[in-house]
Amino acid sequence: MGNINKRIVLVTGATRGIGKGTALALSGSDTIVYISGRSEFENQTSSLPGTLSATASEISERGGQAIAVKCDHSDDKQIAQLLERVIDEQGKLDILVNCVYQVPDDLIVWKPFWQRPVEKHWNAMINIGLRAHYLACYHAVPHMVKAGCGSLVTVSSPAARNYIHSIIYGLGKAAKDKMMHDMGKELREHNVAAFTLWPGIVRTERLQSTIDSNLLLPEYEALKSGMESPELTGRIIDAIDRSGTAMMYTGASWWNSMLAKSLDVFDIDGQQPETYEPLLGKPVMPTETMIK
Repeated sequence: MGNINKRIVLVTGATRGIGKGTALALSGSDTIVYISGRSEFENQTSSLPGTLSATASEISERGGQAIAVKCDHSDDKQIAQLLERVIDEQGKLDILVNCVYQVPDDLIVWKPFWQRPVEKHWNAMINIGLRAHYLACYHAVPHMVKAGCGSLVTVSSPAARNYIHSIIYGLGKAAKDKMMHDMGKELREHNVAAFTLWPGIVRTERLQSTIDSNLLLPEYEALKSGMESPELTGRIIDAIDRSGTAMMYTGASWWNSMLAKSLDVFDIDGQQPETYEPLLGKPVMPTETMIK
């Protein structure tokens, strides 16, 4: 059962965006990447391009191996079945990357919170954007603890400490950071790492279409030097994993831009993005205190 000589990775929400880029960046001849999501064919769940099979094909073209698993991450049972399948087939899971997220179409059309649809936004950014991450960790951790190693990585955002887009958006990001900070504390003695990463502005399919249409808002023009590709997150995770230093980052949140420089990681264009830290601040660094 399984491939003990292969690194086993699960990237949730890998049909497009950061999830797809992360899966591509983590792929390689020594890695089996499981990818999950809902989109089996174009326009099934979004007008943006991206399907599980397309991501799997790109990984294969790079010499890697991908196993695509359709999963609706709003369904607790399907999340449990996804993790069960990985363990049943491989006997272990080395890295879980929580990228699954649902962006409401009207998110960047600014309105005060009392004018926004509660159920639609809460379900998208809390139930899928947070609860699904918690449950994936919940089902993955017993196997990592048994193995005495593993990494839980959740993609978060500087919205964890800044007002960005909306209150619900920020609530979800702050909760992701807190979740991984506390999981990191509980898991430290088991040599299992848990941390969040803060990408800058990412050239996802959504943003790239805006750039290509020359519709980028003027305020974003000044931020172009800090933009990054969807693959940078995965390149950073790969560098941390291959260096065996994941426990150095556990229980905290980190800017991609700062880690890229400290780890000597470059984006697909050969550049390292400028950091937005002077504008948006540093991630909160939790104390070591645990009151049980």
